[in-house]
Amino acid sequence: MDLPEPERVIFLEFGGEESRAQLMVTNQLDAAQNVSIGTHEAIKAQNPAVRAWFPDYPFAAADPCARQLEINTTIAPWDNANMRKAASMIIDCSQILNVALEGATTASKTMFAQYGSMAPVMDALVEAGYGLSDKPDVAGAQAMMEAEGWSQNGDYYEKDGETLSVAIHVNSASTEYTRTIDLIVEQFQRAGIDARAVPVENGVFWGEVLPFGAYEMSYRWLSCGSVNEPWASMGLYTSKDVVPVGERSPGFNNTSRWDGPGADAYSAIVNDIGSRALGDPEIPALVAEVYQYLDAKVPFVPIVQSAKLPPMNETYWTGWSTSENYYNHPFFWWNHTHQIIHNLESTQ
Repeated sequence: MDLPEPERVIFLEFGGEESRAQLMVTNQLDAAQNVSIGTHEAIKAQNPAVRAWFPDYPFAAADPCARQLEINTTIAPWDNANMRKAASMIIDCSQILNVALEGATTASKTMFAQYGSMAPVMDALVEAGYGLSDKPDVAGAQAMMEAEGWSQNGDYYEKDGETLSVAIHVNSASTEYTRTIDLIVEQFQRAGIDARAVPVENGVFWGEVLPFGAYEMSYRWLSCGSVNEPWASMGLYTSKDVVPVGERSPGFNNTSRWDGPGADAYSAIVNDIGSRALGDPEIPALVAEVYQYLDAKVPFVPIVQSAKLPPMNETYWTGWSTSENYYNHPFFWWNHTHQIIHNLESTQ
């Protein structure tokens, strides 16, 4: 290919969404990381040269990294699978969808990105009874906690003089992340768990909290990978990647440190899936078989699908990837970024 018109690409760290928005309004950024729908509309009202993937609501592009709540399976009481299951039943995904993501996407039905290419696997899971509800079952969750010896005393559950509590780490770089965890904290509080959010900056979150297992729960997308077959995501939670808390998880794989007989049985079937050719007709049934372990042991909780809204500024450059100019998706921090750079044309 000929050399692109842009001669230099500069990535800058500006902190939160409000800072990015102001810089987009004043033409100091050509493209920015994800913003909320409300923020994008405010930017566009002040700078008509800014656009998104879609010209109208929901503006955002579908991202393959579905959101989930990661649970450290080594820390009591969340080392008990029944307690993890109870926590999952408390989460109101529809509220998170409508408030934190402003209705831009959908609640997750399984752990996978809900692309058409994943339909055979997802259909098999739903048929097997593993399709997720976007509604909570707080009464059922409380019954499970009580069966594990917890009893409600005032606002919170207690056991042996200890209050049932959880700290949830969240990356403070995105309004989506912090809004979501604020909602989950509120949902847990109403159900009798003394939850609190622990916001940390991006480098700390990725460099210290997640890889070393320095959390009880965290909001992330660590089963991301599968877009047309199931192994890329499911292979991230096999037993081979389990390391003690305090040691770095390889490639962010299985940071929840899920181990034991259930994880071993899961790993054996996932490894079988990984050894098969793409399109093997037995794979959907194998996924439905192995999903029983994720459903019962809950090393993470699927919550919502992901939608990304990176605003793009046409003041100085045109040719950004959009739904109307669809040569690739618009995420300029991925490995296809050279395609975006080659498609940009100067307005000057």
